[in-house]
Amino acid sequence: MLFSLLALGLLCSGPTASAQCRDPWIAQAYKQMASRAPVGQGDACECNTHLYNNGSWGNYNELAGYVKQYLQSGVRLGYAPLPNGNFAVAVLQGNQVAAISVLNSGGNVVSSGGGNVVASGGGNVVASGGGNLVASGGGNITGLSANTPGFSFGQARGVLAAGERRLPTSGGGTIVIR
Repeated sequence: MLFSLLALGLLCSGPTASAQCRDPWIAQAYKQMASRAPVGQGDACECNTHLYNNGSWGNYNELAGYVKQYLQSGVRLGYAPLPNGNFAVAVLQGNQVAAISVLNSGGNVVSSGGGNVVASGGGNVVASGGGNLVASGGGNITGLSANTPGFSFGQARGVLAAGERRLPTSGGGTIVIR
C-alpha cells in the first residue's frame, strides 16, 4: 500500500507540479517546445541538466533541441520532495516504474532503488499531499516495490555492468538503470 501511495506522490506530472528550474533556459525551452513548464524544481526531475546531452550544450538553440529529443524519447520522470530537502525521482516507461532514486537539491543521486526511497521517509511524502494526485491518473502505475532498481545519469557510450541498461534521453546523455 505504501508503495502505491508513494507512486501516486511521485507522479506529479503537470504544469501545476513545477516550480522554478535553476537553469532558466530549461524552463524557456519547455515553454517553446512543449507549451508547458518543466516538471520539477531546482535541479530535480525535468529541471535536471543531465537529461539534456548529459548537461552539455553551447547555446540556447542547442539546449532547445536536446529538450525536444528528451520529450520524444518516451522517458518520463516524476518527483516528490522529501522532508530532508532531497527529492524522490522515478523514471517511468509507459505506466511502469523503471527505476527510482533519491536526488539532492543539486540533482545528484544520493541513493538508488525502491527500498532506499521508503527508508528515506516515503511515508512523509504521502502525508504531504500525495493523495491529492489521485485524479491525475497515477492509480494505473505499476512496478514500484522495495526491489525497484535505481538509476544514475550517464553517457550514451561506455561499459555497462551486468544487469544495467541505458534509456537514451538526448544527445549523448542517458539514464543508466541498475
